[in-house]
Amino acid sequence: MSLGHRLARHIQNATFDRVTGEGLANAEVNRGLIEQSVLTLASCRLGEGDSAIVVGAGASLHRRGILERLAASKYRGTIVVADAVLGGCLRNGVVPHVVVSVDPHPTRIVRWFGDPSLTEARDDHFQRHTTQLGDEYFERQEFDPAIAENEMKANRELVRLVDEHGPAIKLAVATSAAPTAVERCRAAGMALFWWNPMYDDYDSPTSITRRLQRSNRLPCLNGGGNVGTAAWVIAQAVLEKRTIGLIGMDFSYPPGRPYWKTQYGPDLKQMFGDRFEEAFIHIENPHVGETWFTDPAYYWFRDVFFEMVRRAGCRTFNCTEGGILFGNGVEVASIEDFVGTLSK
Repeated sequence: MSLGHRLARHIQNATFDRVTGEGLANAEVNRGLIEQSVLTLASCRLGEGDSAIVVGAGASLHRRGILERLAASKYRGTIVVADAVLGGCLRNGVVPHVVVSVDPHPTRIVRWFGDPSLTEARDDHFQRHTTQLGDEYFERQEFDPAIAENEMKANRELVRLVDEHGPAIKLAVATSAAPTAVERCRAAGMALFWWNPMYDDYDSPTSITRRLQRSNRLPCLNGGGNVGTAAWVIAQAVLEKRTIGLIGMDFSYPPGRPYWKTQYGPDLKQMFGDRFEEAFIHIENPHVGETWFTDPAYYWFRDVFFEMVRRAGCRTFNCTEGGILFGNGVEVASIEDFVGTLSK
């Protein structure tokens, strides 16, 4: 068994330790803003029919022009997106019905919604400060070429777009979500629909999740450890969509991307030194004739997603033409075939 596969077996506990403290602290801050449950979304008018398209922030969106093709398709069903891809959607004329936000990080997540307080001076200070701390998050991971080309210009445009379209967008927001992001969405006019992340086994006598649910009476959802999977869960479990297309759900990185430009690359480098490249797992995608690579965390997220798909009462199609999410109950189709035939 490779180093990457061995590490993937231990990701669950590491993920729990990383997010629980911040998530619970944010739940206390957000408590006073809770007015309606995510279950209320089921009674809202969110597109036509019983299909949905779920959008993640993977590199395949831009490599294959998937968002432009989605906009051109005139899809009339429900669109549910991860917070990190909201800007890319709006710039391409795709206004989602639902945006999902989970991550508790205090400063990063608000930027997916356009940060009105971000200035050249503040961004320079932020980047220098975080670089000193070894946190080059946006530089390492940003797959969106608009942000990579000119982050400040892209932020100004995103502020405008979110302010313009915010009143038409529902935010399916976890109680763990960053309060800065929550306030930004409220200011933009989004309606908020709340839920609790599933931190641990609800049936355990010492369950943190059960204690949280009893305190705020909100439903608990297993988001699979990442916002993309959480968006799929909301589409199939809350909105009860029977046919779901995925785009930008890569769970991996494209061929040729440097290992350091990945979410966990610096952490793996620190842990394993010159051996850190061995921690990445390479998987051939026969549908596109390419080999993509992933890290232990996203390899574990992929396994979790496959298990959830097997138990779900819906058909799931990967329409993104890239990544490592295929087989094990995940069918493959083009976005055009999904919109034109499979979603009917």
